[in-house]
Amino acid sequence: MKFILIGFFLRFLVAVWNGFFGPSFGADGDALMFHDVALYVSNTGVFEAKYNIGWVYSIFLGSVYYLTLNSIFIGSLLSCFAWLISAIVLNKSIQLLGIHQKYRNRALFFYAIIPSSILFTSVTLREVYQLLFVNTLIYSSLMILIRKNSRYWFLLSISALFLGLLHFGLVLYALLVAVLTFYFTSIRQEKILSLELIIFYLPALVILSYGAANLFTSIVPFDFSDGLAAAVESYQMGHNESRAMYVYKPEINGLFDLFLFMPVSLLQYLLEPMPWRIATGLDLALFVENIFRCLFIFFAVKAFFTVKQYLRTPLVFLIFTFLAIEMLWALGTVNWGSAVRHHIPGMGILMIIGVCFLDPSLHVFKNSQTINRVKNF
Repeated sequence: MKFILIGFFLRFLVAVWNGFFGPSFGADGDALMFHDVALYVSNTGVFEAKYNIGWVYSIFLGSVYYLTLNSIFIGSLLSCFAWLISAIVLNKSIQLLGIHQKYRNRALFFYAIIPSSILFTSVTLREVYQLLFVNTLIYSSLMILIRKNSRYWFLLSISALFLGLLHFGLVLYALLVAVLTFYFTSIRQEKILSLELIIFYLPALVILSYGAANLFTSIVPFDFSDGLAAAVESYQMGHNESRAMYVYKPEINGLFDLFLFMPVSLLQYLLEPMPWRIATGLDLALFVENIFRCLFIFFAVKAFFTVKQYLRTPLVFLIFTFLAIEMLWALGTVNWGSAVRHHIPGMGILMIIGVCFLDPSLHVFKNSQTINRVKNF
């Protein structure tokens, strides 16, 4: 628990600074906006209809203010505790996979000290709560996949509900994780596809996916009448130009253009600012974080070729769920100032796949130089 407590203490210090001396970095802009709406709710008891589901966080915050004090310190402290719970849930997920304590400690250490996480998970922003419920969503899925405990479908559903209340886009992600969980409970360890899957499970999976897509398009406040590609293009074009922008009004004409745009968007989302775009110390810090993030992704992909057979299914599942949430954010992000916040909800998954699976006890071959010999494993 020491790394978890260190992480909580660092965030508590930021919360104190933000509450009494600040604002701290990241505590202005959207953080102040959520706080101001919470103050309005606390003082009037009224939540105006002009605020959509994304403002449920401010209702929660305003309710807490009403019962305690109208202080941004209270809101920041709540974020610190949300991060603390997310770290405990992450630790339980890592233990579930049988990771050696040495590598579990490393994962929790990085989870605790990443600078952008410290700054954005200790202020009045939704990202720390998104992180919490993504972690509980993944923990529920792992309990279903590894322990075969179907009772965790309830916790998965609750996590999905809260994710949807925090951000419309996360409705799609939660539904996707549910579909993936259903799929990975259906396959055998040694086969991605099997006759049993094709006959009994694939039709149900198609129906579930179709229903999930229809549910998503019916509840999110975006116009999908002209198709997904047009909706993405419209969203991307709806942003004003700024120094940190790396995408500016792309032309996406149909699904083919969308498929071409997706990998480019994901790479920019993961890598920007590029070295030639670095103009400030903050840009440099974000670039360094991105290098570490890409290394963790590389380690995860590398582990796929050497990990023991019984761990391959949960590893592939976790890689899919991480790339899915990053792709979702990538399609709705146009600048690296927003990207650094959007990386936070998937941070727990990244620590598992990028740090924990370095544990040599999980691998068929402990010597990394033999990786080429197991590509046909």
